[in-house]
Amino acid sequence: MKGSSYFVTIYVVLMSILVVSICFVIVNKKGLSSLGEVSNQKKYVMYLGTNDKDTLKQEIPTEVIREQMHEICMKYADGYTLSIMDGYYRDGAGNPTREVTLVYVFFNTPLESIKKIMDEAIVKFNQSTILLEENKTKSIFYELKN
Repeated sequence: MKGSSYFVTIYVVLMSILVVSICFVIVNKKGLSSLGEVSNQKKYVMYLGTNDKDTLKQEIPTEVIREQMHEICMKYADGYTLSIMDGYYRDGAGNPTREVTLVYVFFNTPLESIKKIMDEAIVKFNQSTILLEENKTKSIFYELKN
């Protein structure tokens, strides 16, 4: 009796796995959802402060910087995501300083293209530095099937 309950348990587990697998195939064939290809890639996050390096104050309105950066970014990248944040640091004299920071996230963009964006931005907006963060990521594009 003890041996037959073991086989019944194994049978139930295997049948459950089979049913779940069949349901997954049916759902995907009906086109309810799909996960795109998983790709290993680099994600770049660029932090652009808006304070002028000489005056330590924002000389160009955020919206103007945003529009001009859009033109620069789209010259070298296929797309990006932008967040506008508050950044804080101590200036050369040790004074706490606030600045609006534009944070750009790039996927599928070569480092050489990111460097071209930074080369233009650092001069155009009179920056001393631009922070670039490089991350290895796995990305999945999720989409609904028709």
